Amino acid sequence: MGAGEILLILGVVLLLFGAERLPAMARSLGKALEDFRRAARDLTHDLMDNQQPPSKLGAPPPLPPPSEPPSDERKG
Repeated sequence: MGAGEILLILGVVLLLFGAERLPAMARSLGKALEDFRRAARDLTHDLMDNQQPPSKLGAPPPLPPPSEPPSDERKG
């Protein structure tokens, strides 16, 4: 995009919305972008904080030994 194209787009926006509404629209857009960036940053920090390196993950607990079948001592 060249400078001429940007100026053309800005001129069309100015004609559509008027000079009085542009500052309010720019503020709203800026606040929305700031909120989006803050949410993305918070999400990234939360994911990084909850992620543990593999060395800190403990090994799973050992399985109990298999049970032995009942003895046939009672059959007599």
